[in-house]
Amino acid sequence: MHPMLVRKVLYPAYRALKRDDVLAYLANMHRVEVMEPEEIRKYQWEKLRKLLTCAARHVPYYREAFGRLGMAPEDIKNEADFAMLPVVRKQDMKTSPEAFISDVYPKNHLTPDATSGSTGESFYFHVGREARQAGSANTIRMNQWIDIAIGDKIALLWGTAFDMDKTRKFTNAMKLRLSNQIILSVYRMDESSMDEYVKRLKRFKPDLMAGYPSATAHFAQAIAEAGVEVFRPRAVVLSGETLYQWQREEIEKAFRTPAYNHYGCREFGAIARECKARNGLHIACERLLLEVVPSDLTGEDHDAGELLVTDLDSFGMPFIRYAIEDLGSITWEKCTCGLGLPRLKTAIGRTFDVVKAPNGNALGGTFWTFLFKRKKGIERFQVIQEELSKITMAITPTAEFSDETRQYILNKVREACGPDMRVRFELKPKLESTPAGKHRFVISRLGSRRASEDERSQV
Repeated sequence: MHPMLVRKVLYPAYRALKRDDVLAYLANMHRVEVMEPEEIRKYQWEKLRKLLTCAARHVPYYREAFGRLGMAPEDIKNEADFAMLPVVRKQDMKTSPEAFISDVYPKNHLTPDATSGSTGESFYFHVGREARQAGSANTIRMNQWIDIAIGDKIALLWGTAFDMDKTRKFTNAMKLRLSNQIILSVYRMDESSMDEYVKRLKRFKPDLMAGYPSATAHFAQAIAEAGVEVFRPRAVVLSGETLYQWQREEIEKAFRTPAYNHYGCREFGAIARECKARNGLHIACERLLLEVVPSDLTGEDHDAGELLVTDLDSFGMPFIRYAIEDLGSITWEKCTCGLGLPRLKTAIGRTFDVVKAPNGNALGGTFWTFLFKRKKGIERFQVIQEELSKITMAITPTAEFSDETRQYILNKVREACGPDMRVRFELKPKLESTPAGKHRFVISRLGSRRASEDERSQV
């Protein structure tokens, strides 16, 4: 479909039909992103006061927290005051999810969602209408930073949901068609599948490719080894995992175009993205307030700390001082691109390995996160590949774990990896974390130089 048709006709008509404020959010982001740092901070604090007022009145957890502290939202006048509010972790919200939901927010404006489990542990939550719309606008805006406009063609090297019914498959296909997107599944990355991907890219001619670093780097290596020339997009965006420099170099060589690092998560969508200067990732301050607090996981010679995120648009189920389980550092030094937004300089964690299968397939980290999210009974997991035809599934089970769950996992693994893949289940009460405090949930020990890369790499 011609990009101009989508940009000028279909997309505006779609937004008008939904009667939402995505385009208004987008216009506001363009206004704020070029402000001076002090003006941006002032804008954030105005939104924060509104959020805190609503949370203190209508959200049980925060009503109790303010009461316990003997404070009111108007008492929070600076960062030190704000830091008196409790740090909220996934477990807090998992233990008492209803306590975090507003008692006046319209329930039909809340959409249930779940993380894909980058720490091996799924987390279920709700997203309000304002946060969804602002998130959509933010993704558009970040693409515009690298000259990708609404309607431009996008090829996604991405995961797809398991066990979709025919209706959902049709709906998803139509959405992709009308938004000028295609998906190349990271769950099918054997030689014949990747040959087909090369052909599809030549036919589709994407302006942008987006994908997980591990899967995209694997695709790039296959392209280089085959000596084929793939269609050249204007940019590649890499997200969902830690991006290593060797991956960026191989991807840029294969696709002959700049690759940009993107940082985000399921709870908030896009958090930060590189601009064309590629000197740190600009933070979406119109949407989010990021704090860096001291952590035992970083030494005194490291300027990173634990990242806390406050979603300034989340009123239905507020995320305030939420520990995203990553480490990072922030600078407000002005970027050469002209944006006034601060930049995320470092982020530590989120390591995804590729599991190679006897049938020639290669499965990136999100295959495993989606697989384990499909069934109840699994609190945490870790996939360890010691040999080409052998993997160990280390699982911390809950009371709901069953033989049916075990068989489902086994069937899906053999579908993807072939009948020669041996699978050993190992049930453990606790799984080990990395030195950076993350749960490294996919580990390959096949001797690749990539497997030994330092997990504390900078983005």
